[in-house]
Amino acid sequence: MKKHLIFLLASALALAACSEKADEGTPGYGRLSVRCGADLSLASRAASVPAGEEFAFVLDGEGYHGEWATVARFAGQDTIFKEGPYTATVTWGDPQAEGIDKPYYEGKAAVQIVARRTTQVTIEARIANSEVTVTVTEQFLRYFHDPQISVTTGAGSVFGFNPAASVPDEPVYVRAGTSLKVEGTARKQSPDGKDDGPEVKFSEQTVAATAPRTRYNFQFDAPDAGSAILIIKLDDQPVETIVLDLEMNDAAIEETK
Repeated sequence: MKKHLIFLLASALALAACSEKADEGTPGYGRLSVRCGADLSLASRAASVPAGEEFAFVLDGEGYHGEWATVARFAGQDTIFKEGPYTATVTWGDPQAEGIDKPYYEGKAAVQIVARRTTQVTIEARIANSEVTVTVTEQFLRYFHDPQISVTTGAGSVFGFNPAASVPDEPVYVRAGTSLKVEGTARKQSPDGKDDGPEVKFSEQTVAATAPRTRYNFQFDAPDAGSAILIIKLDDQPVETIVLDLEMNDAAIEETK
């Protein structure tokens, strides 16, 4: 009986060894399984959200560099890699593009490929360019109306905003590291509320360089009559308040006479 049990145990171990050996692959090499998804914390309502298999994939290691158009294509090739440390990178979009629905996603993760094993890595891709929007407060609209604001980037893109419109403007995505110039006009509310008041021009303001993965909200406010301020918010947190000079547009004054 004892010999019989020993024989069964030996047979089971032999079968397990054969099964493991059949899945080992090439000695010193292993496989990689990649999963990725998009972090939506900075995505606007209009932003495209890529599926995980749509991301471009790059793998870098010692003396090795590989690129695949998509994660799906990488998975379909069943490539083996020499054991060791690697950096896996996924991207989607164009980091130089600017405009509505132009998010650029990027994510990285360290990977240790183990010989004769399939290593799994999960990568979270975040929006890596910057988002810009313009808003006005209710207090601002007590003294001004029809604001027309423009934002010009260091790359030369110009985006117009009408923050008092019934349908809010969509945020725009701009390059990380670009400068921003903010300027615009509005009309003063007339005392009787019947006619347009004179047009005023707000003094130009600049941001030296945008930070990646950051939302810039230029909010116009008016603490009291005859004044205007610009509140710069990063990810909804105020970081700077600027008192704006108001320049009267003489041509606009003539039009209202």
